[in-house]
Amino acid sequence: MSLRSALWRRHALSGLAEQSGRYGRSVLARLPRPSRAALLAFAGRHRVLLVALAVAALLRLVTILGYRWAIWFPDSYPYVELALNPRPDVVRTFGYPFLLFLLRPLHSFAVVVTVQHLMGLATAVILYGLLRRPHLFRFGKALPGWAATLAVAPVLFDGNQIELEHLLLSDTYFLLLVSGAFALVLWTPKPSPRRVAAAGLLLSMAAITRTIGLPLLIIVLVFLAIRRAGWRTVVAGAVTAIVPIAAYCTWYASANGQFALSGTDGVFLYSRTMTFADCDNFGDRLPVNAYPLCDSTPPEQRKASHFYVWEESQIFRYPGGIFDPYKSELARTFAKEAILAQPGDYVATVLEDFGRTFRWDRPVYPDPKTYSYYVFPTESQEYWPGRDASVSRYDAQAQATHVVEPFAGFMRGYQKVVYLPGTLLGVMLLAGLAGVVASWRRFGGYALLPFGFAMALLVIPPATVLFDYRYVLPAVPFAAIAAAMALREAHTLYRSRHRPDNPPRTPAGTAADAEAAPARS
Repeated sequence: MSLRSALWRRHALSGLAEQSGRYGRSVLARLPRPSRAALLAFAGRHRVLLVALAVAALLRLVTILGYRWAIWFPDSYPYVELALNPRPDVVRTFGYPFLLFLLRPLHSFAVVVTVQHLMGLATAVILYGLLRRPHLFRFGKALPGWAATLAVAPVLFDGNQIELEHLLLSDTYFLLLVSGAFALVLWTPKPSPRRVAAAGLLLSMAAITRTIGLPLLIIVLVFLAIRRAGWRTVVAGAVTAIVPIAAYCTWYASANGQFALSGTDGVFLYSRTMTFADCDNFGDRLPVNAYPLCDSTPPEQRKASHFYVWEESQIFRYPGGIFDPYKSELARTFAKEAILAQPGDYVATVLEDFGRTFRWDRPVYPDPKTYSYYVFPTESQEYWPGRDASVSRYDAQAQATHVVEPFAGFMRGYQKVVYLPGTLLGVMLLAGLAGVVASWRRFGGYALLPFGFAMALLVIPPATVLFDYRYVLPAVPFAAIAAAMALREAHTLYRSRHRPDNPPRTPAGTAADAEAAPARS
């Protein structure tokens, strides 16, 4: 390239940059700028939320300073490895590794957990904004700012929620996706096809992040059909959700030979049934090659179900990996036969695990090692042996978690005191159920959707795998919203029936009204 052409090219590029900058400034200049009075009015309307957000952000800042720069879970290492070497994994779907992949150029786990804490705050803001929408409530009486802030307080202040956001796990990202889709569906009285299509896309991303997003997608489509949103709207949501999921399943099949989101459902369901399954009850229905999966230990002496995936010997009696297609199909067959042979035991097991959700205390479960990942640690943590070399390709920090006092000690004490007891979660679910039943003429009203989300997120894990404390937290905001809707409806109805200008309907009052009717006509 000659000197003259190089100078011409440089001049052309600088001119283009200057023109682009001028165009951008002109676009920004045309945008309406809120006045100082408008900003003050906005802050006044939402002052309770803004104060709560400031306090919640400060708590998250203390967490980041106290635990540098993240807390690691056993699943964290495979997630980071998938972000470094993208591929469809048999056990863990690619939704969360994709987020890590997008943040990889920054080479910082501090950025990752900061983004996750911002996601937690964003989830609270989205749900707060939804609760201020008048059409969700009777007579257009939306929740006041303080009540809406109270409804999202578990997301903002629960110590277990803040600790979960600091873990390198998919739960915070999943909750944001589901909350965004939930808000899009309920933001207007009759959502448009475009809005529902966006919600379907978010739910497909949630399903690729955690497979429990699939039942939530079905719940949304059924809700829209019940609300008579129109076939175009329902189809738009279904198509925009199915296409990305089908594309991911195709990618998964190209690598693993099976059209699915993951290959774990058979083995996990088998582990669920192993807490009660007795092969003597199966008769001759169990295939001969599945008998090595039986356990002669009495059910009351067996360990929690997840041990039958990772530690107990039954699944390892077969050659190959834990989730090989052959093993998964065999485990699925065993689980189906166990449920058909002992349906009462299966229901009792699920109900027992489901009941753990509503305990006032938070006992150690399913084992001390797993439980320890859900509390802020007291000491710094090293990387697992042999993992530091691969992790250093993402972030070269020397330790997995570096504990810094007094910030860490403050958050440990905070988590022990500030959390939502399971009993209060049960009360919120009962209130939400009462609101759904009271609105039976309107097919449950708007509260049907958050109540359905909360129940699905709470029931499906113990029905298919096991109860785990981290699986409870994503259900809390939807249970709170269902309860808030129900209580607001009850309060509005009570006030409307006891206003001074609306006296009780007595026989005398009825007669007087009848006499006054011609005059009013």
